[in-house]
Amino acid sequence: MMMRYKRWLVFVAILSLMVGGCRKPASDDQAGRAAYDPTKDPLVNPPVMFEPAPEDLAQIATDETLYLVLEGNPNTLNPLFISSMVEFLMVDTLYSGPFTFDKDMTWKLYEDWVESFEESEDHTVCILKLKPGLTWHDGVPLTAHDIVYSWGQILDDRVPCQTQKATTEPIKECVALDDLTVKYVQPDGLATRLWNLIFPIIPKHIFEVDKTNNPDLLSGTYYNQQARHPVGSGPYKIVEWIENDKIVVERWEDYKGKKPYFKRVVFKIIPDQNMCLLAFEKGDIDVIWHMSAQQFAYESNTDSFKRVGHKSLGREWGFSYICWNMDGSNPFFTDKRVRYAMTHALNLPLIREKILYNLPTICLGEYHPDSWMFNPDVQPLGYDLERSKALLDEAGWVVDPQDGWRYKTIDGEKVKFTFTLTYSQGSASTPKIAAVFQEDLKKIGVEMQTHIFEWATFVQKIRKHEFQAEMAAWGTGTDPDTSWNLWRTEEYITGRNYGGYSNPIVDELFVQGRKEFDFEKRKKIYQEIHKILYEDQPYTWMFNAASLSAINNRIRGVQFSPRGIFNFDPSFYGWWVLKGQAKHAAVMP
Repeated sequence: MMMRYKRWLVFVAILSLMVGGCRKPASDDQAGRAAYDPTKDPLVNPPVMFEPAPEDLAQIATDETLYLVLEGNPNTLNPLFISSMVEFLMVDTLYSGPFTFDKDMTWKLYEDWVESFEESEDHTVCILKLKPGLTWHDGVPLTAHDIVYSWGQILDDRVPCQTQKATTEPIKECVALDDLTVKYVQPDGLATRLWNLIFPIIPKHIFEVDKTNNPDLLSGTYYNQQARHPVGSGPYKIVEWIENDKIVVERWEDYKGKKPYFKRVVFKIIPDQNMCLLAFEKGDIDVIWHMSAQQFAYESNTDSFKRVGHKSLGREWGFSYICWNMDGSNPFFTDKRVRYAMTHALNLPLIREKILYNLPTICLGEYHPDSWMFNPDVQPLGYDLERSKALLDEAGWVVDPQDGWRYKTIDGEKVKFTFTLTYSQGSASTPKIAAVFQEDLKKIGVEMQTHIFEWATFVQKIRKHEFQAEMAAWGTGTDPDTSWNLWRTEEYITGRNYGGYSNPIVDELFVQGRKEFDFEKRKKIYQEIHKILYEDQPYTWMFNAASLSAINNRIRGVQFSPRGIFNFDPSFYGWWVLKGQAKHAAVMP
């Protein structure tokens, strides 16, 4: 339905993949209780939660307000520069586009926008004709010229929109044949050609105003204002944004597409998961997007929770990881043996059982086992401290019997193996995981320190490669090609290859994957990428996500996708409340 984007960055303290905060520390009896089994939990995935909306709108409370949670303030609402889950969710609410995809990651036309769509036999030319009467929120007509302008800005070297460039660059020509018709030209027939057409569409009449003074579309007072109060094209218009409190949007009644059932959505900004659960039990919020595993398994089994809601459990293709900076800025991680040693030293089975309550699954690399590009030959390296010690010895990092730490002589200087793991604040599980890792590394003579940053600062550090190791998570793209800007060599500068990974074979395989139309051949290409990446260990892959949410009892129409419950068509635009069960209809925050 909305302007769905191809790759979204999680980078949130690993909220859905890991355990978050708890209202009190786990006691000894909590630690010793029987393992949690979600299949035996009556609060998990009740059938009423999935009930689709009736055709008769008279049965639906269409004046209702939906209260959702954001884990932090967005850095921007400019769709060119979004990079986090928080930002993608907000921008997806405010902007639309002619192309989208469903819960099964199937590309499709957004028919309420599109009059017609044609593709040449050689797959190099696409002709899109928009329906007449589309407008921006300010009433200005939305035309083919806006699409062409947006394409040009994404590819402008002065505009630092890392998220979109890699998959928009194959479009070498984007021209308006008239006010409603766009021609896209991709000189090479690409398997990814249709996905490449999904890029943010921004209003030309708004963004061209200060382009001369601030060609990056990012700097200056004018663009800062646009980043906070955008003029969009989606089913909701922004009403207000109160920093560290809430963002309120209201249904745009002039929207030409199918309108969402909720009249208003209030995004409450609550960084702390403990406070989220308390607010949910009080009825102040309707959905906790990311419950912690402890909350999901145990802390929600209370009368106060059962009175207001139930739990939804799905499987996501996103994953958590530790990225090793291999760009030469530190003396440790350019050596693959060291990266292997780090992976062998991370006790994922223990972490999964004791900290994550067996809810996520151990990750086996870039692509999820349920996806077509997963390579079944990939086997986990496994937790093995003896193997880790042997690899470090082999790499020249030898234990000094005087103090028990490992050292290596580099350019005549004795260097201690001590590094810093960086992560963002927001999840109580991340420090717990880091503590387990830290203790095991100490056993093999490696000192790991930790540095926690506020979210925005963390992202800036990672983008500038100012880290030795960083722990975060990625969501899933719609096509394996969306990993292009994570792994190709040149994406160290232009994309999100934050650790400086470089393998010419992987570079070439990604090119081949874009050009191969035969599904089985294309599948083998990405399976080979998967295999090589896991063999190179630029990341220590940790866990595939468990989508853990709390949902108010009155909300229906929920669907799952490899992205969880958001960021696909229709996502929460298909949620609804039965008339008579409305709770917030009279509230306008």
